Amino acid sequence: MGRGWDQVGAHTLGWNNVSISFAFTGNFTGKLPTDVALKALEAALVLGVKLGKLTPDFKLHGHRDARPTESPGQKLYDLIRTHKHYEPIGPNIVTFSPKSLV
Repeated sequence: MGRGWDQVGAHTLGWNNVSISFAFTGNFTGKLPTDVALKALEAALVLGVKLGKLTPDFKLHGHRDARPTESPGQKLYDLIRTHKHYEPIGPNIVTFSPKSLV
């Protein structure tokens, strides 16, 4: 369930208006989400590209790439980092927030 492709989320401070977010319910420090859940995410990413909501060269990040958090859990984060679209957020990335002057 979600807000939809064209709605601004409230998922990651500084990134809400320039990104979309997918979440899994559970603790993924020592285990992965189910195969069904992971396949649903991949299908949503493919659909996002097909609908033009994501660019074909979209970048995938884990929550902890953008904020100091343990989310999405080490096991899931390790999997995210193997995705072909994963890209770490480096020190030169500018985040946008309502208080930003950028």
